[in-house]
Amino acid sequence: MQLALANYRMGKRGPELAATAGDEVAVIARVKSVDDWTALPDVDPGVVLGQSEDGSSIVTGRLPVKRLEAVRSEKNIVSLKASQPLHPSLTATIPAMKVSDAALPHGTSPDGGKGVVIGIVDFGCDFAHQNFRQSNGKTRLLAIWNQGATTWPGGAVKYGRAYSRAEIDAALSAPNPYAALGYAPPAEPGGTHGTHVMDIATGNGNGTKQAGVAPKADIVFVEASTTNIAWMSPETANHAFGDSVQLLEAVRFVFDQAGDRPCVVNLSLGTNGGPHDGTSLVEQGLDAIVREKPNRAVVIAAGNAQTDGIHTTGTVRSDAEHLIEIKQQSEGGAELQIWYQGGRRLRVSVIAPDGSVFGPVEPGGNLTIGAPNQIAIFVGSRLADPNNSDNVVGIWIAEGLSEDNFIVKLETVDGEAVEYHAWLERDDRRQASFISPVASHSLGSISTGHYSVVVGSYDAHKANFPISTFSSSGPTRDNRQKPELSAPGQFVIAAKSGSTNGVTKKSGTSMAAPAVTGLIALVYSDAKRKGQDLAISELRDHLLSTAATVAPAMQPGAWHGVYGYGRATGDAVAGPVVVAAAASNGS
Repeated sequence: MQLALANYRMGKRGPELAATAGDEVAVIARVKSVDDWTALPDVDPGVVLGQSEDGSSIVTGRLPVKRLEAVRSEKNIVSLKASQPLHPSLTATIPAMKVSDAALPHGTSPDGGKGVVIGIVDFGCDFAHQNFRQSNGKTRLLAIWNQGATTWPGGAVKYGRAYSRAEIDAALSAPNPYAALGYAPPAEPGGTHGTHVMDIATGNGNGTKQAGVAPKADIVFVEASTTNIAWMSPETANHAFGDSVQLLEAVRFVFDQAGDRPCVVNLSLGTNGGPHDGTSLVEQGLDAIVREKPNRAVVIAAGNAQTDGIHTTGTVRSDAEHLIEIKQQSEGGAELQIWYQGGRRLRVSVIAPDGSVFGPVEPGGNLTIGAPNQIAIFVGSRLADPNNSDNVVGIWIAEGLSEDNFIVKLETVDGEAVEYHAWLERDDRRQASFISPVASHSLGSISTGHYSVVVGSYDAHKANFPISTFSSSGPTRDNRQKPELSAPGQFVIAAKSGSTNGVTKKSGTSMAAPAVTGLIALVYSDAKRKGQDLAISELRDHLLSTAATVAPAMQPGAWHGVYGYGRATGDAVAGPVVVAAAASNGS
């Protein structure tokens, strides 16, 4: 938010979003009254995501950048956050998870996830691939929402364009389905991320002869916007996957399309910044949506940052300065956040490779170095975040300043030692890293919620199912045990976009998450057949209790920073009804 305002005041503008005009910003807010929020001048209300446990509501909207400070100071606003860019996190899955019909527990009949809706919020949906079509050639997709498309007058969404099942079917009957629909996955040599993810969760194998985990589920795909929010620099705009406001609105769109049907949404994406304690408004919004009704779940990839050196932690002593050294990659710059306890105070300085010192910045202050339209260094210190009462220091270093290391100097102000955690933001081109990284706490920024199911990756091609070296590690900053589960995510072969029956190989927790998404669809389908509704807490508890452990490294019920509570398996299909029934009887 502070960087947004600094850039605005210095005249810095970035590329426009289809959903956000050049001088507007998409925001997520926690408000006391939805009616008062919608009545605010210059606020273009988005969607109401649900209620937090304290009774406040999580909402989205758009407003002019120049109105940010005024709106944030309104009495009705508990918290207001600007959007963040999100990135894509990239056929042994079925047997390893024991989800084939033959391997499922006796007495279960999930029928391939029939009657359940799987939502994929990602990048690049090849709706023409045979794996997403019925035997008669018609689509299995209920809808596609392309958030980045030119807004269609009178359409079903406020920005972008949504395509109905009827429109997709009509396009599939044309010689060029992509031209007929006005939407096509980008031409990428290795195939698009979203098509691969979708096939793992719910491909039916019509084209590839290898079905995904829930081949009879219905599908809703949201093409997340690939542009960045207006104020961000061109450096951080590259490789953007979508912004957090659009992410929440995408998830709401999927559940709205599902109606009363069981529904699970897959999010194989994320960033590195944020509090990592489940209090970000994105995570609160996701938690509110799945708690709103039974038979709803959101599955999130843990992230692929285990070996990237993006996290560090330490203690700033009361009698000495503390230095954090950052290694750039090819003058790529860096963006980082430092989170620490709200009752403590830190001052911060940035030391350039030539020894120049910028700062110190006192608690609650900020510093901008650079000419108009060209910020070189920005430091913002924010006290008492409204969602967790903790403090955060945000630092942005432009690319091209130097190829050598920058140093962040921390000093206590109140004479008390201060523990902190720091994260470097993701940059797929030139990832900066800490000289002294700590591999724990490396989960993605939206992977620490209270009710999401977060999934790490292992290699299902090896007998002992070793964890993937890239798979991000917990716990959360507030020491909760996430990820919950792991699934096959290494060298996964699934549908390739740009072909009617082709396949491609990809690795990442992005490939592990949709396997669990498909598994949850099977659980929901079997429970629905038995007339049982599942609250998100019941579903989560059952998934964890049926996870396969890795002896002798893990004992049942034990938690591992990367494996979670174990490997997700088809055993989960057999028993959530028993769990729910016991709960209803007060057991």
